[in-house]
Amino acid sequence: MAQPLRNQQGMVMMSVITTILILALLSVLVLSLSGKELALSAVRLRGAQSLFVTEGGAVAARSALMAFMNADPIGVATLDASLSGSAMAGWYAGGDPNAQNSFAIFDFVVLDDKRFTLNATAATNSVTFHLNWSLPDPHRKLQVANGFPPANPLGSGTYSATVVITRRAVAHPSCTAGPCYVHRLGPDEYEYLYTYSITSDGGIPPQGRRRVTFSRDYSMRVRRQNFAKYALFTHIHMTPNNLPIWFTSRTSFDGPVHTNGQFRFAFFPKYGTPDPDSPCDPARIKATPLTSVSTTAWFNHNGNPVQLNSNENVVNAVRRDAPVTPDCTPANLADDSDNPPATFSRGVELIPIPANAFSQKGVSIGRNPANISPVTNLQIRQVVPELPDTIDLVPFGIYVPVTDSNANGISDAGEALAGGIYVQGTLDGLTLALGGGSNNLAVYTLVQGTQTVTITVNRLANTTTVTNTAWSVQPTRTFIGVPKGWQGPGNASAVIAYVEGDILSVSGTLEEKEQMTIAASGRINITNHVRYEDPPIVTDPNDNPINVLGLYSSNNDIRITTAAPDDLQIHAVMMAGNSSDAFNSSVNVQNYNTGDPRGMVHLIGGLIEEYYGAFGTFNPLNGATMTGYGRDFKYDRRMSRGFSPPYFPTTSLFEMVQGADPLAGVRPNWREASP
Repeated sequence: MAQPLRNQQGMVMMSVITTILILALLSVLVLSLSGKELALSAVRLRGAQSLFVTEGGAVAARSALMAFMNADPIGVATLDASLSGSAMAGWYAGGDPNAQNSFAIFDFVVLDDKRFTLNATAATNSVTFHLNWSLPDPHRKLQVANGFPPANPLGSGTYSATVVITRRAVAHPSCTAGPCYVHRLGPDEYEYLYTYSITSDGGIPPQGRRRVTFSRDYSMRVRRQNFAKYALFTHIHMTPNNLPIWFTSRTSFDGPVHTNGQFRFAFFPKYGTPDPDSPCDPARIKATPLTSVSTTAWFNHNGNPVQLNSNENVVNAVRRDAPVTPDCTPANLADDSDNPPATFSRGVELIPIPANAFSQKGVSIGRNPANISPVTNLQIRQVVPELPDTIDLVPFGIYVPVTDSNANGISDAGEALAGGIYVQGTLDGLTLALGGGSNNLAVYTLVQGTQTVTITVNRLANTTTVTNTAWSVQPTRTFIGVPKGWQGPGNASAVIAYVEGDILSVSGTLEEKEQMTIAASGRINITNHVRYEDPPIVTDPNDNPINVLGLYSSNNDIRITTAAPDDLQIHAVMMAGNSSDAFNSSVNVQNYNTGDPRGMVHLIGGLIEEYYGAFGTFNPLNGATMTGYGRDFKYDRRMSRGFSPPYFPTTSLFEMVQGADPLAGVRPNWREASP
């Protein structure tokens, strides 16, 4: 009877052992599968990390390319002062693609004070760079390709990136033998067309490897710098009667400031873009360029001025006077001594101011802006049908040039405009206004003695209606086109008015589609508010309304008269003076040192002056305005992006801006390839 029990116990024991073996085998299998899954996960993780590193390398290479092309950040790359219009004309080669040199311009790009020497020719189809993030310069991270690209660390991996820039042929009216690589857009203005291809190889040791490519067409424009780019420019940093000008702690400029002379600093004037957000973050405050031709500067030195070959006046380790960047407490001037230094560069190249206004005068009668020779009486008469084609003096009057298509000596309705607006003799007033049922038309009213001319521009219909009291028959006539000056290719939104004489009054509102330059050989008086219908938001770098106004007095002053209201608003870039006369021109306030305080001049734009004009007087103890106006100047940041009033005076230097196919702000074509 005991034997069956023992057999049952043996069977139970065998079942337990079998179960244990099965569980052990399952555990081994689970551990094996888990190990493989962990290994696979690790491979996947390294693969993802490798992709991130590789893509990061491509982004870094694109960033380096944008810095080199002055696309982002704007202003870090410049063109060397030795670049000439004749050199660029040679590379353009009359529009012949077989003779064009697309890459010679690269040797003139200055980035972090360094230049490449590519020595490209008309046969150069592409150039290749390697990305080297270990280069010591803050923005210059590209080097001419030679051998294998260097490895750049990123996180726990590395990447190597190559940038190939290939020239690109596109049809354009300036091409003479089919599509070409360099387009001529205007006098000393060219567009260079390229395609970039970036290859980035990256990985995470020991096995992760990936390759990513970025590619995109882009173009860049090279043109003469426009004086409108400056928040303040002085040829001689003195008053017109040669008294010194001091920048004090109450001075603040947001935008480029330059003098061909020498600056004077008392305490801590500010040069930079404040943080517009709240709460203020010092990291968001940006310096703006401050440059002078002089290698020295004057410093107040507690009322005992000293001239130093230095950017600061420091005595016994105490900073007494220095140009600085803004801080987060603009109302507190007592804490400015420890503000970061401004980006002050001394000993830079002189920037000559224009010798005359032949360009603006010629464009106003429809002459090609490339022609900068003196304008003759015959040329003016030839575009005014009512005037005989002689060399006699042009009679005083307000003229809107018209093409006399039927040669009847009359500006007939339906004929095409042949220029902008030209005035011979002093103009009593020029008023800007809005018109039309929905205020969508621009209206310009000009008065000279008994003659009144009202010009209504309808850009949608491409027509201009002129009412002229000098026309006894049919005083109102509508013409084809708009008064943009030169009627060839160019800014379709442009208007130019030139006055051979003074303008006794300018005021009004510029319609939101208009881009206008008012130029005069004599003084321009501002007698009331001058405003944009759509002013830029100066704290928003991405705000881009298109209305813009330039005021240019080539031989005299721009003057705010006693008729102007308190707290005057001016939306314009203003320029006064040239280098060929004996008049010390400036932008100034009439009777600035008499009467009661008049509030502030609220300017959105910039000032370009031969001399520094006075706006008012101030209490030296507290800085309060005693007479005249205080200055509330806001830089129109659109000017820093290459925007400017039409035909505004240009400098002798050249600049790069983004072309029709921008490099920055456009996603590249992304592709993963086999490493």
